[in-house]
Amino acid sequence: MAASAAPAPSPPTGAQPYRVLSLFSGMAGMDLAFGSGDVTVHRDSVPAEWVDRPASTPGFVTLKKLPFTGVFQNDILRSAHQIAEQNGWAHNYVEEDIRELLKKGHPFPEADVVVGGFPCQDFSHAGKRQGFDSERGTLYRAFVDVVRLIQPAAFIAENVNGLLTMKGNPIDIIVADFASIGYDVRYQLIKCEEYGIPQTRWRVIITGTHKDKVGRLAPDIPCPNRRVPIATYFQHLKEPEETDDQAQTVYSKAKRLARGQGQQEARLQYPGPTMRAEHHGNIEFRRLADGANGQAEPGLPERRLTVREAALIQTFPPDCILTSGNKPTMIGYKPIGNAVPPLLGYIVARHVLALLSPPQPPSN
Repeated sequence: MAASAAPAPSPPTGAQPYRVLSLFSGMAGMDLAFGSGDVTVHRDSVPAEWVDRPASTPGFVTLKKLPFTGVFQNDILRSAHQIAEQNGWAHNYVEEDIRELLKKGHPFPEADVVVGGFPCQDFSHAGKRQGFDSERGTLYRAFVDVVRLIQPAAFIAENVNGLLTMKGNPIDIIVADFASIGYDVRYQLIKCEEYGIPQTRWRVIITGTHKDKVGRLAPDIPCPNRRVPIATYFQHLKEPEETDDQAQTVYSKAKRLARGQGQQEARLQYPGPTMRAEHHGNIEFRRLADGANGQAEPGLPERRLTVREAALIQTFPPDCILTSGNKPTMIGYKPIGNAVPPLLGYIVARHVLALLSPPQPPSN
């Protein structure tokens, strides 16, 4: 059974929404819950009290807006920016290396919260695990520099669970760097498949609260143990040759190899595999149904996941635009794999809201 979720607290009546500055924004997966758009997921993924209204896709619901507004976004991946722009999720989006912006003294807007998933490939179990020895591995320091400049009340950084297992304890270094600029910091391992996200994606969420502006350490985000299979998210889909959805017509034609990443089958009755950015075409396979011993029923076609299916496993809205100029291309695979699942972003945003909201008076 899923744990009962407490209602999200609200800012004082008449208060302005909390301002959010986003780094390594990608296609705005984290940002949707922080004021950049709507979070739309299957109703089985969330408690009923989070729901605002039914969505146009059967079984899906749009979640209640939280009192945040996006004031700045940044990334260097053109395809991610394009997808965010096409869906109306881009707000003051600057497509340039954050280190260059810092060098030039970019006038970052004031913000109450800074969020972002700094590049994770060099901490990932699936990568070369170069960590801080790589150029990408040190990008978290740009995140630290922005937090130092902005001095938000809180920040959220997201990364792979490899941070917790690499030699040299990179998580301890990261926590110490944020603590040195005035923040109480804690981290938590989130197993997405336990939070209603149909994907076996494990991520570390690092939460920092300003010692003077908040003055308390963030608690852990409660685990609801709410598991949803990918079949739930796919049940409304038609096959590529039967649909008008451009993103559902496109999938990698890479052949199955004897071993390596992307050679497993996405089992419909379970959460899906981790969506990776560096798939190079070897995204996982999908069949129409599971049979005995995990084998597909005879005669059912085998193919790799479509761009739409990859996005649904990441909990992006079922009707979002994932093609380039309405052309059926695979441009979406990389930004989808790089993204923070919007539902994870919503869970994190509720967590941040509880930290920033004034204490509620005791009921009589």
